[in-house]
Amino acid sequence: MKPILEIRELKKAFPITSGVFRKSAGVVTAVDGVDLDIRPNETLGLVGESGCGKTTLSKMILALEEPDSGSIRFEDVDVVRARRSSLSQVRRGIQVVFQDPFGSLNPRRKIGSIIEEPMIIHREGSKAQRAKRVRELLEMVGLHEDILPRYPHEFSGGQRQRICIARALAVNPRLLICDEPVSALDVSIQAQVINLLVDLQKELKLSYLFISHNLSVVGYISHRVAVMYKGRIVELADASALFENPLHPYTGCLMDAVPEARPKKGLNLRSPRRGGVEQVSTDLSSGCAYRAWCPRAEGICAQETPVLEEKGDRHYAACHLAS
Repeated sequence: MKPILEIRELKKAFPITSGVFRKSAGVVTAVDGVDLDIRPNETLGLVGESGCGKTTLSKMILALEEPDSGSIRFEDVDVVRARRSSLSQVRRGIQVVFQDPFGSLNPRRKIGSIIEEPMIIHREGSKAQRAKRVRELLEMVGLHEDILPRYPHEFSGGQRQRICIARALAVNPRLLICDEPVSALDVSIQAQVINLLVDLQKELKLSYLFISHNLSVVGYISHRVAVMYKGRIVELADASALFENPLHPYTGCLMDAVPEARPKKGLNLRSPRRGGVEQVSTDLSSGCAYRAWCPRAEGICAQETPVLEEKGDRHYAACHLAS
């Protein structure tokens, strides 16, 4: 099946400046040669620690950041080099649900106006048609049309996130980028929002790029999972295969860091699988960026940068020692 989104060799670096005159002091590479595909009706989970480049990647897909090199194709449209008319088509097809449901809603506007705004921007329908569509969207996300004249501060976090989802669906997108969409919500509300996203995907034939730190949520909603570390994809596999048999040491470390809800009595808590802290100062300009923390690191890890390659049935890892 042809991917709805294709990313190839995507790179993005940000300059570091210092002093009164903002002199250049180096660069931070946020995204370093990422290759990813998202297929129709698929959820691709993207996990990794803070600062690994997940949000920068999503901003480039949304054309909010311009990559230094590489390509992004959405339904055969080159997002990086698209003209204004084509870019409008891309932005109609790709919408986003943000992490903070309160910060992403205009506190001075009523709910009806907030949900209608994307349709006005993209010049969809008459005023009566837009009003009807707003009511349909509210019903779709489990809210009543009585809320239309109210303001965002009058709702709970879960209700606000449902409003954000309704707004994202207003222009019939094919791909939703969900950037930590449930991390600000209570656990019980998280489950409701995740189940809503699953139901909407089945009903509307949507694709998701689901960014999260919560491995349990990612494992539940995703068809495939990509693990990101220091701007690179270090492991990519079907969700079940990745959680049953993580091949990259960093993936194993992420899973070891998840606390157990009901640890058994007398059970020693697992320590993350990482090397000694004395290795942190190692020069990481070449070789594997994770080798300073990897308990299995060998000489080749310092000499050659591992590439993402297939180690099993559709299971990819960027590790010299994975098999």
